[in-house]
Amino acid sequence: MGLFRELFRYHRYKASQGKLIRRLTMTGAWVLFVTAAWKCTLMDFTWLARWYTWLAGWDSQLQVARDTHALETIDAVNAQIQTFVSTFIIIFPYSMAGLILLFGLWFGYRLVQWTLFADFLISVEGEMAKVSWPNQSELKLATIVVLTVFFFLAGVLYAYDLVLLAIFKFIGVM
Repeated sequence: MGLFRELFRYHRYKASQGKLIRRLTMTGAWVLFVTAAWKCTLMDFTWLARWYTWLAGWDSQLQVARDTHALETIDAVNAQIQTFVSTFIIIFPYSMAGLILLFGLWFGYRLVQWTLFADFLISVEGEMAKVSWPNQSELKLATIVVLTVFFFLAGVLYAYDLVLLAIFKFIGVM
């Protein structure tokens, strides 16, 4: 069943299996959508409000009022535009953030119930249970090996860089 159809169902697929990894995946999706909603509240939507005033025809009303020198009409249209823009700039980002948040909460919940994805997560949790994790002493030893190799290779690359720099200076390229 496709993801789009799955979004509008409510059943829980194999609810007792893969609980931990499904909850972690759902939480990760929720964190992404909460971050997107938060970023939406920080965005400047003045351009969108100005575009809407143009679309609504207020700019053309303002131009006609300027051409006929109708100062009262200019002031009225300007006040109307300023009221709309200031209200729009306050309300729109939070409305969009709310919609993103609601959709994200539902999407995160439904994603982990999608048959294909849920089966994948269940099998991942099953495979992770089979992994033999290192104990603390093995972990320390492996960390020391990795860091030693890292610094050794960094030194080798630095030496190659110095040798190539000396060669290029000798032949006059640099």
